Amino acid sequence: MNNTQKYDFIAIGSGVAGSTAVIECARHGLKTAIVDNKPYGGTCPLRGSDPKKILLGAAELYDWFSRMKNTGIINGDIRIDWQNLIQYKCSYTNNIPMKVEQSLKKMSIDSLSGNAEFANENTLKIGDKFYTADNILVASGSVPTKLPFNGAEMMSSSDDFLSLKTLPDKIIFVGGGFISMEFAQAAARAGAKSIIVHSGERILLGFDKELVGLLNKAAQESGIDIIVNNRVSKIETDGDTLIAHLSNSEETIRADMIVHGAGRMANVYNMNLETGNVAYDSGGIKVNEYMQNTSNSSVYAAGDVTDSEGPYLATVAAMEGRIAAENIIHGNKRKPQYENIPSVVFTIPTLASVGMQEEDAAKAGIKYNSRFQETSDWFTSYRVGEKYSGYKIITDENNTKILGAHLLGPSSEDVINLFTFAINRGITPEEMKNMVYTYPTASSDIVYML
Repeated sequence: MNNTQKYDFIAIGSGVAGSTAVIECARHGLKTAIVDNKPYGGTCPLRGSDPKKILLGAAELYDWFSRMKNTGIINGDIRIDWQNLIQYKCSYTNNIPMKVEQSLKKMSIDSLSGNAEFANENTLKIGDKFYTADNILVASGSVPTKLPFNGAEMMSSSDDFLSLKTLPDKIIFVGGGFISMEFAQAAARAGAKSIIVHSGERILLGFDKELVGLLNKAAQESGIDIIVNNRVSKIETDGDTLIAHLSNSEETIRADMIVHGAGRMANVYNMNLETGNVAYDSGGIKVNEYMQNTSNSSVYAAGDVTDSEGPYLATVAAMEGRIAAENIIHGNKRKPQYENIPSVVFTIPTLASVGMQEEDAAKAGIKYNSRFQETSDWFTSYRVGEKYSGYKIITDENNTKILGAHLLGPSSEDVINLFTFAINRGITPEEMKNMVYTYPTASSDIVYML
């Protein structure tokens, strides 16, 4: 390993976890580098949340127009031009790698390209060159879960869907989580027949079941078919058509595309982790409470690649990346906090959640109050013609503490942040209710929820 280049810190992966960590280390004077085997920027801005929201922005506009037809909007029908929409999405994503690398260069962070493999506990091999560092952060993200049935390789990934230049007529989405629910919304509004096949009893298991029930009704009304308690057991081809066999019936579904939305797993592949003495298993890289690997103290990990308790969210990855960097700089002092992290699925309408569900409170033996109400007749929903909206607020039995908040409807993705702040700061229901909000806004509805 002659001519090995030496750094204080190297991050593997240029997503939010890796970039947050390397920037923090550079700010504290460390000689730093970051490496990626894909274009710089990571999943969120290039292949995840940001481009997804651009597609959903068009779907939301289409849906809003459709809801408002009986309110004085009479300027004919509208449609989504998928090809132009994808071009618009690309006009945002195409410039990100260059911008990211330019930002890194301004901070004297070296950006390396290629697949990073461990050559020993402190050295990475990238191509035919070697790079050693006092500390290495693995932030390589996640990949689609491998599904154990014949023909699974014929499924398309979420990356493939986001790059479609022509929208297929009929799409099956496998799994009832974030990816399937959000992409099906965009595809349905753009004219594709969308079918979700989910193995469980209900979709979006991490969200309140009554609000998910309302969301189901909205999805089905928009033309999305949702099949639960069933799973794809085999995929075959018939010319250009894909045939999905279902496990709990003799039924088959023919489609032009089948999208993998049945979960993701830690990307621990192709890094030669064993040679680096980096402990990992199928759940991800093993880390302690300081985001440090349990077998190689020079290695830290952050984001989806770890076996931490944190959910697969960009905000969590950024938090873990920052904490890992601070512990590298100052010594192991900071620990991540995973309680009361808000989560949003950008369906139409939007579903948001923070804190406990009723099942969580019951399992913990907490006596609680739960208030659920549909709100389609409230001004916030009525103004935009939203037929399916509601909330559920969970408090302790004396109504002195907010335990959880669950929202479905317009601006839920923003209002949930107010509940997150209140829960984490110990603001009581009475205090939150007595605040003066701008009116009429979705936030001002909080007064009537508590």
